[in-house]
Amino acid sequence: MQSVAVILITLSTVVILLHRKVEIGHAMLAGSLLLQLLTWSTPELFLGAIRGTLQNFNTWEILGALYFVMCLEFQLRTSGLLNEVMTAARAHLLSDKFLLAGMPAFLGFLPSLGGALFSAPMVENASRGYEMTPEDKTTVNFWFRHVWEFVNPIMPGLLLLSQITRFSLSTLMLEMAPFTVAAIVIGWIFCLMRLREKRDISADEGPTSQEAVMEIQRKGWHAIALTAGPILLNIFLVVAFKLPASVAMGGVVALMAIILRQNASDIKKMLIHGLDRKLLWGIGSVLLFQQVLLDTGALSGIVTMLRSSRISPLVISGILAFVTGMLTGTSGGFVAVSMPIVVALAPGEIAAAVVGFVLGTAGQMLSPMHLCILVTVEYFKANFIRSLMPVALMEALMVGVLVIRYGVF
Repeated sequence: MQSVAVILITLSTVVILLHRKVEIGHAMLAGSLLLQLLTWSTPELFLGAIRGTLQNFNTWEILGALYFVMCLEFQLRTSGLLNEVMTAARAHLLSDKFLLAGMPAFLGFLPSLGGALFSAPMVENASRGYEMTPEDKTTVNFWFRHVWEFVNPIMPGLLLLSQITRFSLSTLMLEMAPFTVAAIVIGWIFCLMRLREKRDISADEGPTSQEAVMEIQRKGWHAIALTAGPILLNIFLVVAFKLPASVAMGGVVALMAIILRQNASDIKKMLIHGLDRKLLWGIGSVLLFQQVLLDTGALSGIVTMLRSSRISPLVISGILAFVTGMLTGTSGGFVAVSMPIVVALAPGEIAAAVVGFVLGTAGQMLSPMHLCILVTVEYFKANFIRSLMPVALMEALMVGVLVIRYGVF
């Protein structure tokens, strides 16, 4: 129980600080220090966590990948490609609501940490005709980016789940496909159906001549190729050649600089734009918190307590995955921590694996350590708590689908 109290106090403190608009980096550093004090750990342990974070290859891999993601976002935005994509898409889609959901959903196929930065400018563009607060935009971008968590075969969490549980990817994807459908339907109902169009916005009169329409289509397909191409190329490099995400993304950015014919001044601006102090400091502090969490043994205390109880394996799977999802903010994190215990408690039971994955996903979606919500809140200058409140409601409905499917809880 001591570990549970320590974790709850620490997370509550972090959430309160975020709600009061304290920088995420400062809030997570405060959480790390508080966790160290509450567990009576020595200062040497905290210094060791700092060294461990700095010496960990994954730290620089994440920061490097995120840096180049921001560079690519700069290239797509300043080159006008995003606007051309939106113009072309509007010519074929019935409503901008499809763009609001479709753009983050499309870019959500790219399993990059902090990748919500890709779709945020598109959501901003598509939202101009609707009465939307920064929190509304944040929720839409964040939610629809993650609807493929259950069926995307290149998501790290799903790959790791298959490896640990020994169920094939195809088996897991078929079993969890209904949850992707549910996520899309729930998101559409609660995020988009209620939107009202602005009355004071003047509708753009599109070109009526055949030549103008053909020109829009030509530019549109060109823009779509240059926008989707870097994302698909990044996936190919990571999957086919096993390149680190930072290396693959760096190569893609360099190639785009050549294709877009960026001059030295533009490249300098792009490289400076990628060095977002608040964002990179925030992510680094999140990684430090995770290291302190492991080194202090606070997380293992919760795991041990749940494992020694007489609760149903399905319930343990859900609770354990949800807690670790909240603490790590990543699918790979909660799968790595919780699923080995789930497999030991319920070997060969796919329902336990699915329950754990769905509730673990709910935990990471509500976690203040989730990189996508951090970068989206920062982009739209939104309030963290108000952005997550609709997400909490929608995740509760996802749990309802889980209850109907497996009869747990």
